[in-house]
Amino acid sequence: MIVKRTIEELYRLQSLTLEQKIDHAFGTVEKFCNEVENPIISFSGGKDSTVLMHLIRNIMKIDMPAVFVNTGNEYPDIIRFVRQFDNVQIIRPKTHLKQIIEKYGFPLISKEYSKMIYELRHGIKHSQRYLTGIQSDGKKTTFILPVKYRFLVDEKFSCSEKCYYFLKKAPTSKLNSITGEMAEESIIRQSAWLRTGCNSFGKKHGKSKPLSIWTEADIYRYINRFNVRICDLYNDCRVQRTGCMMCVILTKIKSKSFLIQH
Repeated sequence: MIVKRTIEELYRLQSLTLEQKIDHAFGTVEKFCNEVENPIISFSGGKDSTVLMHLIRNIMKIDMPAVFVNTGNEYPDIIRFVRQFDNVQIIRPKTHLKQIIEKYGFPLISKEYSKMIYELRHGIKHSQRYLTGIQSDGKKTTFILPVKYRFLVDEKFSCSEKCYYFLKKAPTSKLNSITGEMAEESIIRQSAWLRTGCNSFGKKHGKSKPLSIWTEADIYRYINRFNVRICDLYNDCRVQRTGCMMCVILTKIKSKSFLIQH
């Protein structure tokens, strides 16, 4: 049975109270664990996955193992923070960052736009939809490359999102993972929720996103309510993001003052 989800439904769920969202996350995790074998927490050391870890281990009381992917490009603060948790397996990607950049290029602006630029540059099938906004079946698409970034298609240097795939996604692709992803973070994650909801089950592996309907404000409310300790890196106003140190995608994090105000 195919369930059709709408953006209006997502907005409605995102407007629920934190208590309702916690209950929703409980149900999502329980359903996922009943459907798959050996579920794991995908732990990045960031605030979202730290909240997810706390929710599963401290609130739901499930001693679930976690997996952290050390790309070799993590902040030392994140590595130290991750090592403070029990039952966390640290794995490494098979491909080195240098090899990926040399072959595919590095990401700019966002993963979504980097993917568009790469596919347009290499003439990937149906990539023209990123310029026209029209898919091959005649339907409109929201995945459009803004005019101001289109010059990057013809630049001498390459641009792509492949580093994310090889360094972050591929190492855990064969695991039944529970992640701290939220639909509000990007168009791609929003579209993924519209297709599959909070749980998706493939032929061999599944993926659960119990925080899909949460917002960043919910994350900080949860942190404050349950006094969850997050990585000290979030208190350093000089640091703009907690992902890979050399990444040029500008995803800002909030400072300690946000925690206090919210």
